[in-house]
Amino acid sequence: MEYLVIDTESCTGKDDDGSLCSIGYCICNEKLKITEREDVLFNPMPKRFSVGDKSNARRTGVTFAYEIEDFRKAPRFNERYDFVKSLFKNRTVIGFAMVNDVKYLNDACDKYGLPRIEFKFIDTQFIYQLFHPEANSVGLKTLGEKYNLAYTEHRSDDDAAVSVMLLKTFLDEEKMTLDGALEKFGAHMGVNDAEGYHMNYSDALNTEQFGLKRSKKIQSLLFCEFTSRLPAKRGRGKICFSYKVEKLDVNYTRTLIRLLVEKGYSFARDADACSVFVINDQNDNDKRKLLVDQIKKRKITIMTLKEFENFVGYERNLFFNDKVFLAGYYETKL
Repeated sequence: MEYLVIDTESCTGKDDDGSLCSIGYCICNEKLKITEREDVLFNPMPKRFSVGDKSNARRTGVTFAYEIEDFRKAPRFNERYDFVKSLFKNRTVIGFAMVNDVKYLNDACDKYGLPRIEFKFIDTQFIYQLFHPEANSVGLKTLGEKYNLAYTEHRSDDDAAVSVMLLKTFLDEEKMTLDGALEKFGAHMGVNDAEGYHMNYSDALNTEQFGLKRSKKIQSLLFCEFTSRLPAKRGRGKICFSYKVEKLDVNYTRTLIRLLVEKGYSFARDADACSVFVINDQNDNDKRKLLVDQIKKRKITIMTLKEFENFVGYERNLFFNDKVFLAGYYETKL
């Protein structure tokens, strides 16, 4: 079992202009020990380096480890394509915050009319965040400093090397193997192929195990998907939540909605149409609440969350099986 660890650089920071200018790689054995490494430079398509050149370092915050002339003397990507593609054969890929690496590599293949390189990958940053959901800043530089790993920034093979050293370090810290961590968190490989790519995702994160919490974006997605499948209008009236209530934990809000539907009410996101409006507390004055306050032509009953819990008979959150929906979302190719 071997791993290929990669990092890339772009001379513009764009993923649609053939700007890939380096792929640094390390080959590692099953114990994540580096056995081979190299920085492969390319002469990129853009005429100007808007990122990486010392002349614009103050603006971009990025300085490459090489002079611009070093890149201009290097072969074009299509001249090294066969070699680069061979690196990926029969190897699982590792990288740090890999979305840009995947995009730059695919763009280079596309610009030269070459088949995209197909591979599965593990994102070191993603694995770290599973172990440390409380961490706010998890950039490569920040983690390198945290674990006292010295390297040359924006030299691709150095970035690749520190990516796998970080992975090994915090796996050792947790007394786990990579396979053990993937199994514990139900982590799915990222995939890149001719149809596109999708990133890593975790069943444990999706079900909020081990202290993990789904992002606001995912909670909002689940809320919208759930409300789109609600039954048609019921006879007992419509109930609407304030924005603050809607943005609470999605399992909690979905439980409240299911309970109100069971009582014969329907749920609405349009405050104009509701007969009952639910607020977080008496200090809840968001835009939807202000709109309700202006409606004079009919009576709207306003309830606090605590009053509404009693009204629908809330005791605990219900179970919602989101596995199939979220797998479909995460595995949609980009």
